[in-house]
Amino acid sequence: MRHNGILIRCLLAVVFFVILQSVTAQSLRTGYFMDGNMFRYRMNPAYMSERGHFSIPILGGVGLTTESNLGFGDLFYDSHLNNGEYLFFMHNSVDTKDFLARIEQSNDFHFNADFTLLSAGFKAYGGYTTIDVTMHSRVSMNMPYDLFRFMKVANPMLDAFANGRIPAEEMGASSFDIGGVMMNTRNYIDLSLGHSRTVNKNLTLGARAKVLWGLGYANAEIDQMNIKYDNIDSWSIQAHGSANVALGGEFKSQQRLINGVNNEVVNGYRGAELGIQGIGFGVDLGAIYEFKGNVLDGLTLSASVNDLGFIRWKDAKSAEIAGGEYSFGGFNRMGIIMGTESIDEQIDNLTEDLGDFISMHEKEDENTTTGIGAKLNIGAEYAMPFYKKLSVGALYTHCFDDIYSYDQTSLVLTVSPLKVFDLALSSTFSDYGTRFGAMANLHFTGISLFVGTDCFMSDLSDSDYPLPNENMNANITLGVNISFSKFKK
Repeated sequence: MRHNGILIRCLLAVVFFVILQSVTAQSLRTGYFMDGNMFRYRMNPAYMSERGHFSIPILGGVGLTTESNLGFGDLFYDSHLNNGEYLFFMHNSVDTKDFLARIEQSNDFHFNADFTLLSAGFKAYGGYTTIDVTMHSRVSMNMPYDLFRFMKVANPMLDAFANGRIPAEEMGASSFDIGGVMMNTRNYIDLSLGHSRTVNKNLTLGARAKVLWGLGYANAEIDQMNIKYDNIDSWSIQAHGSANVALGGEFKSQQRLINGVNNEVVNGYRGAELGIQGIGFGVDLGAIYEFKGNVLDGLTLSASVNDLGFIRWKDAKSAEIAGGEYSFGGFNRMGIIMGTESIDEQIDNLTEDLGDFISMHEKEDENTTTGIGAKLNIGAEYAMPFYKKLSVGALYTHCFDDIYSYDQTSLVLTVSPLKVFDLALSSTFSDYGTRFGAMANLHFTGISLFVGTDCFMSDLSDSDYPLPNENMNANITLGVNISFSKFKK
């Protein structure tokens, strides 16, 4: 069944593509309190830039962002057994107990990509007005501990149990109860129109309205799966799960024997195409309050709600795990000796096996409505009374995105020693560990340059893909834009 598991295949392909190739947004948390940061209105639409701007398409902001509580070194192992190529954790040379000790009970992956196609900001209509056209790609995954445990154990080609390589107690548990497996990707373009204005000397309000065009969506989830051990070559599975795909194509199916009865199961997807698969609307709302002329002079409080909206995906292809019990022969393609298989080839082998592991049958098409991951931002900044160009700030963010929700808090030190130069340093605390970042921003009349990161990358693998060996947190952002002279206050 070479083409089984197209949902897993598509989602994993998107995940690894985004990890290894993608570019992402210039709304850097480290630059939230930076006056010269012309794009911070994307985090809080009440912020007004010191200058107007016009972006150079794509070059307006280029970067990479990944977040996970696992790292490259938890999944791939350096070994002399594969002619210098890294080995996937399922290889029998990787000790089971050592591997499982690195896995969390819940393992999350988030990968984001944003391309600025057009952006402009200027003073108009009594305030500051912005226009943006941006392409977004979001990929998220949640994989529980027991799924990794089963993938490590259920490999008959290794004959690991018979040779004592996997502890007997690992196989002695005759069943696995796995639930909460979810993978999701949504891709869309938004056209936004924003405006902010001062209400009085203390309060500034802003909003951005968005029209969203959905380019592609896929969601697969397993909310319950019971796996029983039959023998070294077979596992029996009962599961409940579903999938929705809006990519403009259709499922392919084939006959599969389940409980002695032939069933039509999904074994591929064809006709996927780039196009408008859905439409939606969204809004950003923000407020800033500056204390002036009193004991709290120098303190600024801010709050915003971003990406409050939805996309209606039309004619989404639907599937669910076939009813009844079916057999799974294990992860056969992850052999004892892998020869010279690259990481890409090992991932292909895994997706082939996952196709047999999950058995789905097609349902009627249905329209699906999804959110776009609303975010709440709350910030506080204090300008030093002895040097107004130096400030300290704290920014808290909560993302509302089903099981992919997260919290993070950043502490930021910002300094503007020159009228055309800003520098910021940050420390961020989240479910994915502690990270440190920095941003530099140079903004002359005529051109603006910035480069920054919310997470310095360290302890990178020496594979073809230099990703963090521990928590897969990485971020790099840079951009070149045309800027206008500063506005008169």
